[in-house]
Amino acid sequence: MKKNLAGAVVAMLLVLGAVVPVMAQYSGPIKVTVPFNFVVENDRMPAGDYTIQRVATGRLRIESNDRHTAASFLAIPKQGKVTEKAHFIFHRYGGEYFLATIWTPGQEVGWEVLQGKLETELARKGTSPVQSAMVMGH
Repeated sequence: MKKNLAGAVVAMLLVLGAVVPVMAQYSGPIKVTVPFNFVVENDRMPAGDYTIQRVATGRLRIESNDRHTAASFLAIPKQGKVTEKAHFIFHRYGGEYFLATIWTPGQEVGWEVLQGKLETELARKGTSPVQSAMVMGH
């Protein structure tokens, strides 16, 4: 059992070691207009215009363009298809939207946002996201 766990951890580190340098190629800010209120980890954000950028390895920052709302959050690299434009995936539980994934333009790697307390609680209760919403960046 310990051998399998150690092997899985080593494999994960190798994959992350290959993925993180690719993400380093795109370090520019991404702009998005979110038409609904949403949650990032444990921070509530009002609908509006935002800029998202990487501030450290595994850490992103989202800030409203009027600079009234900002949050730093953890995210892990996620493999996907190359996209021309940035896009953002939100999970919706009832009337609450949670930022789930950020896809960067021109990259086949995006960011998966770690769940905060409220989303984790909803998932623990067995509540499935009612739907996912996609918002395109600009």
